[in-house]
Amino acid sequence: MAKETSIELKVGALVFICTGLLVVFVYVLGDFGGGSGHVLHVDYETASDIKPGAPVKVAGVNAGKVQNVEYWGGRKDPDVGRHVIVRVTVSVDVAVGATLHQDARFYISTMGVLGEKYVEIDPGSPSKPSLASGAKVVGMPPLRMEILAQQLTKVAGVVTRILETNEGHLTGLLKHADETLVATRKTVVHADEVILENRDGIKNIVSGLNGTTTKVDKLVSAAHNGIGDGSTVKRSLHNVESLTGRLDRESGPVLSDVKHTAANVKAFSGQLRKEPTAKVLFGEQGHQKIAGVITKADGAVADVKAMTGQVRDGKGSLGGVVNDNELFMDVKLMVKDLKRHPWKFIWRE
Repeated sequence: MAKETSIELKVGALVFICTGLLVVFVYVLGDFGGGSGHVLHVDYETASDIKPGAPVKVAGVNAGKVQNVEYWGGRKDPDVGRHVIVRVTVSVDVAVGATLHQDARFYISTMGVLGEKYVEIDPGSPSKPSLASGAKVVGMPPLRMEILAQQLTKVAGVVTRILETNEGHLTGLLKHADETLVATRKTVVHADEVILENRDGIKNIVSGLNGTTTKVDKLVSAAHNGIGDGSTVKRSLHNVESLTGRLDRESGPVLSDVKHTAANVKAFSGQLRKEPTAKVLFGEQGHQKIAGVITKADGAVADVKAMTGQVRDGKGSLGGVVNDNELFMDVKLMVKDLKRHPWKFIWRE
C-alpha cells in the first residue's frame, strides 16, 4: 500500500513539473508580456510574409518581437498625415529602445535564403534625437523575390535576343580574339628569343646605365659640395633682391619725369594740331612777324614773276634788249672784233 502511494506521488510530481514547464514555454514563446517594452509602429508597402511573433534585431542582436501585422489598405493616418498600406507593430527592450534615433532604418529581412522573416533595425546616428516609444515611422521597402525574378527574366530575355541577333558578329569577335591571343603568344615567344640572343648586349646596356647612374651621383655630389650649405646662393639672391629694390626706388623719379615729359609732348602735339606751328614756337608776335615776312616775300616773288613775264614778252628796256636780235648780233660781232683786235680798247682809228 505504501509502495502504491509512493508511485502515485512520483507520478503526480512529474505531471506537475511538466505542466509548469509547459506554462513557461507557452509564456515565453507566445510573448504574453502584456505589450511592455519600447513599442514602435513601422509602415511598409508590403508585409513580405512577416508574421506576429517574428524576432526583431537591432544591429544583428535579438532585442524584441513583432506584436502585430495590420493591413490598412491605403487609409490615411491622421496622426502622421500619410497613407498606410501595412503597419507592423514591434516591441523591443526598453534599454535597447533608448538607443534608437530618429534616422533609424527598419528592414524586413530573411534568415538565410529561404529562412524565417524578421525585422532588422539600424539604430541610426547618435547625433540625432532619440526615437520615442509609440513613434510611427516608415520602413525600408523589402526586396521582393518575385519582382526580382521577373526583372531577371526580362534581362535574360534581352540578353538572349542580343545574342541571337549578333551571333555572327560574336562568333567573328571570338575568332579575332583567339587569333589575337595566338599572335600575342607568338610575340612573347619571339621576345623571349630576342632577349636570350641579346643577353650579353642587354647586360652591357644595364652596366652602362649603372655607370651613368654612378656618374650622375658623383655630379650631384660635386654640385652639392660646390654649393655647400647654400649660404653663397642665399647671399647672391639677397644681393639681387637689394639691387632690384634699389633700381625700383631710383627708377621711380625717372619714370615720373618721363611721364611728365610725355604729358608735355602730348600737350605740345595737341597744340600743334590745333594752332599754326609758328604761333606755337614763336608766340603771337613772332607769328605775326613771320606772316609779314612771308607776305612781303610773296609780293617780291610776284614782282619778279611780273618782271620776268615783261622781259619774255619784250616789254621795257631789258625786254627790248633781250628780244632785239639785230642788237644781239651787233654786240656779238663787236665782242668778236675786240677779241681779234684788242688794241682797239686803247687806240681808235
